[in-house]
Amino acid sequence: MQEYERHIIITNQGPIASARLKVIRLPTSWYGVVWESAGRYASFSQDRTDLNGGFAHLSDRDFLDRVQLVASFTQGIDFDFEEAL
Repeated sequence: MQEYERHIIITNQGPIASARLKVIRLPTSWYGVVWESAGRYASFSQDRTDLNGGFAHLSDRDFLDRVQLVASFTQGIDFDFEEAL
């Protein structure tokens, strides 16, 4: 299991907002949360499938890019990383 926590900037939900991204990476699945405040957060996840090819082979940066893509696609949340990976 790996855990990632990053400062992010949400770029599409009204005014630009600072938030946190927390992701738990397991061998065949992952779970993420974008947390702006106690009343404004979203969770999303992905399991390995034949269609998505899994993510065990991905570098940290490529994996977090996948998380960013899934957040945009499933929750409509677009964000940029505030800190270097």
